[in-house]
Amino acid sequence: MKEVFISRPNWVLESFEKGLDNFYNLLKAHELNPRTIGRSDYPSKNPLDEVMGLLRKCQGTIVLGIPQIDVQSGTVKGEEIVDGLQLCTEWNHIEAALAHSLGHPLLVIHHLKISRGIFDRGAGNYFLHQVDFSNPSWAMAAEISGALSTWKAELTI
Repeated sequence: MKEVFISRPNWVLESFEKGLDNFYNLLKAHELNPRTIGRSDYPSKNPLDEVMGLLRKCQGTIVLGIPQIDVQSGTVKGEEIVDGLQLCTEWNHIEAALAHSLGHPLLVIHHLKISRGIFDRGAGNYFLHQVDFSNPSWAMAAEISGALSTWKAELTI
C-alpha cells in the first residue's frame, strides 16, 4: 500500500461528508493509504514541521479544494466580486507548494466555485478536476477514477 498525503481541511460541510467517504474508499480500493494532519496523523510539533514530516513519508499528494471562506462582496484585483467567491483553506496552497518542492505527483480536485492560487488553470503542471463535493457520487465519476489511476502510475515506490 502506498502512502499519500491528502491536503484538505478537517472541517467540511456536512453535505460533503458522504462524497469524501466514497473518495477515501476509492483510495483504499486502489491500495492507497490516505494521510492527513488532524485526521489520520496527530501533531506533536508545530503544524508546518508536522506537514513536512508527513509529506516525506508519502509518495504523492492529493489536494482537495473544499470551501472554507465564502465572499459575497468586495473586490479582487480592483474588480468587483459579482457572483460570489469561495476560497479553500490556505493550507491547501502551503501543502501543495511543499509537496511540489519534494517532487510529489499532484492530483488537484476542487469544488465548483473554488479559485485562486493552485486552483487557477496553468498555475502548475497538473490538471484541475472540478467537482460538486455535495454530490455523494462525485468520487465515482469516470474522470475522477481515471485521473486517480493515471496519477497513481506516477507515484514512486
